[in-house]
Amino acid sequence: MSIHPNVKPVIRRRYPTIERRPGLTREALIHEYMAQNRPVVVPTVSATWCARWSPSALVARYASCEIEAEETREVYVGERSLTRRPFGPTVDAMLMGHKNLRWKGLEFLSKVPGMRSDLTANPPPYEALMPESAHGQRSTLWIAPKGTMSSLHHDGNYDNLNMQVSGKKLFLLVPPAQHELLHFHGSAESPVNPFAPDLSRFPRFSGASPKEAMLGPGDVLLVPKYWWHCVYAVEPSVNLACCFGWEGEVSPWRVLSGAPLIHRSLTAVSAAMRRRGLLRLADATRRIWLATYNRAVPRVAPQPRCVLADPE
Repeated sequence: MSIHPNVKPVIRRRYPTIERRPGLTREALIHEYMAQNRPVVVPTVSATWCARWSPSALVARYASCEIEAEETREVYVGERSLTRRPFGPTVDAMLMGHKNLRWKGLEFLSKVPGMRSDLTANPPPYEALMPESAHGQRSTLWIAPKGTMSSLHHDGNYDNLNMQVSGKKLFLLVPPAQHELLHFHGSAESPVNPFAPDLSRFPRFSGASPKEAMLGPGDVLLVPKYWWHCVYAVEPSVNLACCFGWEGEVSPWRVLSGAPLIHRSLTAVSAAMRRRGLLRLADATRRIWLATYNRAVPRVAPQPRCVLADPE
């Protein structure tokens, strides 16, 4: 649902905050957080780097490039429509408060000429935190107007380092084992708006234990694999996120301890197929499962997105 200026802002729920660890080393991040499947915020000293990827700096370099924007009316990923727009006007619309579109630049390095070499020549600060054995890195650039919000979802069998480049975003995370409490849709999305949950429709969510973090420029958030998360743009925002695997990473079977057995088993089998390079088989299996699910399980209408009266 699109955010309309006449919608009355709502008072959000507040949750315990995610730990912040200034000066955290790569080794400590791996052993104390990634290997334990725990989130953490790592502030970095990166003002110069962030300035190079601010909205104005990006427009100066890539204004005429055409990018793919995502409509924000629909909550579920498969129901959203995409539109192609010039990069410059898209950023201008974001800064003016236009809330119907956001840019999810998935694999943007291969789509916008010059960005790949630019990022290679000026690597983001989170690369110093990433395991040396990291593989399968997939970078995503997010440009979001103030007041836009993601669905509550997870990124599957990937750890995610998400760096706030410009503006502020509020992240809310829920542990993987609380899958059943989220009234999930499919395997990776929830219809619940966790900032203002409708417990009359989604009563199990009252048993969930979310954590939250407010990210400002330079902050890096580790979103561990299978952790559910929902994101709200407190200000016009730019984020750079990288999903990746690494040698020694926690297995899905261990991460999903406490989750329903069928969900835990199917997830572990799918991850094993991908690990063995059976990507087409894993994708085909998922498509068949999802088609069967959509036919057999009635669609749950998601909660409308909302404007938060007090995001900070």
